[in-house]
Amino acid sequence: MSYTLDEIKLDIQSLPAKQFYLKHFLRSDNWYFENILGVAKSDIICVLDDFKSIISDQLKVNFNCIVMVGSGKIGYSLAPTRNKLYKQFNNDESVRKISDIDVAIVSDQLFNKYWELLRTSYRYKYIAQYQHIPNEIYRGYINERHLVDIEGCRKEWNEHALMSKKTLSTTLFIKNEITYRLYRSWEDFEDYHVQSINKIKRGEI
Repeated sequence: MSYTLDEIKLDIQSLPAKQFYLKHFLRSDNWYFENILGVAKSDIICVLDDFKSIISDQLKVNFNCIVMVGSGKIGYSLAPTRNKLYKQFNNDESVRKISDIDVAIVSDQLFNKYWELLRTSYRYKYIAQYQHIPNEIYRGYINERHLVDIEGCRKEWNEHALMSKKTLSTTLFIKNEITYRLYRSWEDFEDYHVQSINKIKRGEI
């Protein structure tokens, strides 16, 4: 089922961050499938399974390690920044930039593989990207944009990631851009989101 923005805000204030995370991030409810793709509520779990299966096959990760997050998952952004918080998922380019679908992949094997590639691919011309990477690695994740921007990682990453996106488009008719983030562990994934929720609860934006 989808939740209204008022319901989400009420849960932010009334639920402990961990409970909010479990309710809105890990359950199979999916705003994008229901509201953009028009999938019946009774069929969302099946479509979600297909979604995860395609990514699992292409990126060679466990089916259960794939989670849609962000505004595609719940309909509204929970990025704890003033210009993004509570913005609704947008699919109309005349309003503003069309929203991406954010997908988390929790895999220490994939995380370690690409962290090694990032380390061995260091060149001064990528200094702008490398200024952001240490903080992300410290928090246990790698953003896809670094893998695309840095030459030593790009070919390896795109070989699998681009095919997964193409298959999702042709099979499930997902037209929005998909962006991946690799997490080292479920603990890192949970910590990241619980910390963000607590930041919103405290009004630290």
